[in-house]
Amino acid sequence: MPEVYVSIRQLLLRSDTRIDDFVAVVEQDSALSVRVMRMAGSDYFGLPRPCDNLYQAISLIGLVQLHDLMLGSLCIRSFSAVPPELFNLRRFWRYCVRCGIAARTIGQHCRGDGHFVFFTLGLLHEIGHAAMFLKAPDSASELLLQSFEQGRDLAELEHEHFGFDYRDIGRELASIWHLPPVYAEVTAHHLDPTAAESRFRPAVDVIYLAHQLCAEPEDFSRERVARATTGFERFAALPENIGDILGSEVDAHCDDILDLLWPWDGGVHPGFGHA
Repeated sequence: MPEVYVSIRQLLLRSDTRIDDFVAVVEQDSALSVRVMRMAGSDYFGLPRPCDNLYQAISLIGLVQLHDLMLGSLCIRSFSAVPPELFNLRRFWRYCVRCGIAARTIGQHCRGDGHFVFFTLGLLHEIGHAAMFLKAPDSASELLLQSFEQGRDLAELEHEHFGFDYRDIGRELASIWHLPPVYAEVTAHHLDPTAAESRFRPAVDVIYLAHQLCAEPEDFSRERVARATTGFERFAALPENIGDILGSEVDAHCDDILDLLWPWDGGVHPGFGHA
């Protein structure tokens, strides 16, 4: 991860830091500074009004949410060098943003917790796939094609080829980056929440449901929601129309959030063309 992220993590671990300290770190990265300002003035992450400076923006977002939002934005930047002829990077991150929105919305309705950590957990739960396409693009692309053609589970094919799958990579990245342990649990167990540590089950369950509903073909119908929530007591508090709520939230915010997090102005990756 970029040094600016490492510095923010170090500041969060100290008890004597001030907002000025975070401002001094963020302003060293001009592109990130712009994005933090835009996030703070957005409908979804802050308040729908412009901020005059970084101090005001970080004060509005909050330090913990600053970490979560920076993590998502910098991850997209760090995994940007994927060959465009093999992988539609913007389509991948658009899917991840939709999972993030769905996860935060589910957290709000089943736990009364709208913290943006749910958004970032949903955004990064498949970060292992981005790493695969960055480091082994030919093999990753071939396995993805086989998954579609053969109707087989992609993680299973990855295990056969590499000896591990994208969840294992995600867990290792979370460890290398010294992220809070919930990130490792979510990336490792979002397909099988019962394997997660009990203290992380609430978060893993939320990402599991977001993944199930946003995975292609995306479907927020009551039937799909009912199938995905069967056996999960914590989802009993979800309103009957949660599918409609999720679809509305995703449609309303996805494109704007992706443009906020996308590391290139105008939403276009050099060499990718328009999404």
